[in-house]
Amino acid sequence: MSENVLEIKHLRTSFFTNGKEVRASDDLSYSVKKGECVAIIGESGSGKSVSALSILQLIPYPPGLVLSGKVMYEGKNLLECSADELEKIRGAKISMIFQEASAALNPVITIGKQICEALLNHNPGMSKKDANKRAIELLEMVGIPNADRRVKQYPFEFSGGMQQRAMIAMAMSCEPDILIADEPTTALDVTVQAQVLEQLNKLREEHNMALILITHNLGVVARYADSVKIMYGGSIVEEGSAIDIFKDPCHPYTIGLIRAVPRLDKPKSWGLHEIQGESPDMSKIKPNTCAFYDRCEYASEECLASRPRLTNVGGENGEHFCACHHIDKVKENRGDLG
Repeated sequence: MSENVLEIKHLRTSFFTNGKEVRASDDLSYSVKKGECVAIIGESGSGKSVSALSILQLIPYPPGLVLSGKVMYEGKNLLECSADELEKIRGAKISMIFQEASAALNPVITIGKQICEALLNHNPGMSKKDANKRAIELLEMVGIPNADRRVKQYPFEFSGGMQQRAMIAMAMSCEPDILIADEPTTALDVTVQAQVLEQLNKLREEHNMALILITHNLGVVARYADSVKIMYGGSIVEEGSAIDIFKDPCHPYTIGLIRAVPRLDKPKSWGLHEIQGESPDMSKIKPNTCAFYDRCEYASEECLASRPRLTNVGGENGEHFCACHHIDKVKENRGDLG
């Protein structure tokens, strides 16, 4: 995993409502290597989904708008591509699995026809017969039994887990270089979640595909992610390998997320931990102030005066970065994380 297949540079996406600018993604930069699983973590409203939708220019305008930055793929800035150019890339080169399959699938078109549509759009020379055959193969690939019968059924005839698998099949139909999975296990029970995630990881390994996994589940991150980006207030506040993030967290928010995970291996006295306060109102975050200021026990005048930038703190491969003015103090006082 050495070659960057995607590079996001200083991405800024805003929504304009009632005369105010809400910075949903603010100066966001990261890269994704071929075959790598990159996990993006954060609370609801931290900018995870918006940053993913910005990559493929799927932000609804109005009120949303990508104001600046670059999204580099195969030497092209996707933010400068025409609608026709993007049409050839979406689904074929970069695919996306949305949060709720039941809302993303068309309820009045069979699963098979929806998969065939993706195939035929990106393979003009393919016959409908071959597309249908490939749709059956794809459903089998994601573990759906009796695929030759299931391909003729409608979304409402599939369970939640089966719908999500069908979405994965559709996203994988053209064997993309990059798959963006936005909370792919939303509303699924625990056993089905595990099956869907194992399937995604298996496909990633088999096709050497890059996977951008958007989630708030740290257990999922620990199991599947190669690298981790922690987002808060539209920006990355800490990033590094999964080992760096779990063994040596340096940002108060990262530590809060790790402590908030219920632990069965600890005594009852360990209790439940929470991050004090509420997620910030994105319209009130000032560009020159730390977005975590109101919830941070280490907050100081310096945090109000200037927003901390990502600083290299070493790590497993020398690529662990944290945006905090008080890194040393945080590490000194973080205590036992288990």
